[in-house]
Amino acid sequence: MSYLALARKYRPQTFSEVLSQDFITSTLQNAITLGRVSHAYLFTGPRGVGKTSTARIFAKALNCLSPDGASPCGECENCVSITNGTSLDVIEIDGASNRGVEEIRSLREAVKFVPVKSKYKVIIVDEVHMLTEQAFNALLKTLEEPPEYVIFIFATTDQHKIPVTILSRCQRYEFKKISYSQMLENLENILKIENISYEKDALNYIIRNSDGCMRDGLSLLDQVIAYSGGNIKIEDTLYLLGITDNYLSNDLFSAILKEDVKSLPDIISQIDEKGIDYKYMTECLIEHTRNMLFITFAEKSPRSDITEQEREYYNNLQPYGDKGRLYSLFQILQKLINDLKYSDFARYVFEFAVFKSASLSSIIPLLDKENTVKAAPVIKTENKSIVKEEVKSEVKSSEENIYENIKPAENIKEKEEVKQKEESISTPDENGIWVRVMNMVSAKDMMLYGFLQHAKIVKDTSDHLIIKFPSDRQFQYKNIKNGRLRDSFEHIVGNITGKDTKIDVEIEKDSEYEKKNEIVENESSKPKQQEQKQTVKKNQIATYASHKLKEEYKDDKFIQASMKELGAEIINVEKK
Repeated sequence: MSYLALARKYRPQTFSEVLSQDFITSTLQNAITLGRVSHAYLFTGPRGVGKTSTARIFAKALNCLSPDGASPCGECENCVSITNGTSLDVIEIDGASNRGVEEIRSLREAVKFVPVKSKYKVIIVDEVHMLTEQAFNALLKTLEEPPEYVIFIFATTDQHKIPVTILSRCQRYEFKKISYSQMLENLENILKIENISYEKDALNYIIRNSDGCMRDGLSLLDQVIAYSGGNIKIEDTLYLLGITDNYLSNDLFSAILKEDVKSLPDIISQIDEKGIDYKYMTECLIEHTRNMLFITFAEKSPRSDITEQEREYYNNLQPYGDKGRLYSLFQILQKLINDLKYSDFARYVFEFAVFKSASLSSIIPLLDKENTVKAAPVIKTENKSIVKEEVKSEVKSSEENIYENIKPAENIKEKEEVKQKEESISTPDENGIWVRVMNMVSAKDMMLYGFLQHAKIVKDTSDHLIIKFPSDRQFQYKNIKNGRLRDSFEHIVGNITGKDTKIDVEIEKDSEYEKKNEIVENESSKPKQQEQKQTVKKNQIATYASHKLKEEYKDDKFIQASMKELGAEIINVEKK
């Protein structure tokens, strides 16, 4: 007998052999037990997860002559004929090659005939989404009201291409990818039966490249066995899977994290000489970045199929993989993938991005407690902040220019209260964290940085940080108090202090805000009051001059005669 591929030899023959689909197999068995078998089923999901195999097992269970509960015996005439594909009562067709109206018309004619040896006539249509729209429409009536002995089972990897009119007539079951643990257990059992030795890390690579599909895993396993001569080694597996150049991505990622810029040209030259796609290499770097983030900070494996060699590789890089660097590296690599799509100079784009990634500490200040980048709200000079000096000068100016209508005692008291509050709020603790927080925020999140520029410091220690916003900054207050910027702010403060620092975000009460504004408004209104006084004074001078002229003209004999003759009086005198 000719050799039978592992994917066919170890195909599931009972419900218990179907992996990772317990919900579906249990439902189908209960339907048989309770006598509630529907006339149409739709199995959807990725390739190689057991859709067609489950359809065949279901057909055997429905027509088995001596079932074991709701499971087929696998030994009776009907079970054997269905397994061998020779049963006249189980029709299995391919939707891709039988997609027209004529094929559906032939199918409609076939369902009119009763089963030859079985209880049900089961029609399995694989890749049903490949049928044309006209073929689906031709199937509607038969699918809605088939003969009582006919059961349709459709299988597809793309249910979105199936018309709603078909979906509404079927019971849908969505198959999922097979878990790593079940795939590993199944492959190990098969290798024991086949009496083949293996390395576990080699199986891990096979499972990883199978993407949760058992048929793919068995096909790759078959290929590796044939290449290695019955002894599966990790070197042979890597070569056969085409990932022997994996060391290049490892060396490149290691050089980036360690900022070993001198070794980058040689590594990139090797990548170019071997013809490795730069997009593929970027994807490898992104995967390395993700794995480092999980291992370093989540303290768990990024995936179940990680090998011991990979685990050792990431553990050695842990001292170089701080969060800020990994976040920045991910953003650079993500942008690189998009740039490579549209650039005619793929190598140059790749090189610049890699060199930039390996120079992050010189571009962005990452957790540098000694860096001298200036934070906008508070800039220290000789143990005094500029903000403090500005407040002092403003208060001093207001003392010299307060208008006369405010009582001196009240004015001085209010000025002193504002002065004390401004100085206590604006002056950070010399041993505090605010300057470092603002440095970090300016490099990480410009929106948060802009919001925090409106905040003032109330308490500045590594254990407790309190900031306060003016009452007219409700938007910034709410976003940092409970909004989406809260997590980012807490994360940055935690990186600076290295512990769970308590953070309180407050806002000034309206009375405080109004009192401050009252002084400012009064100061701004003083020029107007002075102008009004000057206007009154001018009017008084003008009135006195006019009165004096009127007295002088009253003594004039000509004017006296005119007033007497006309019965008039002097109203106003203007001098031109």
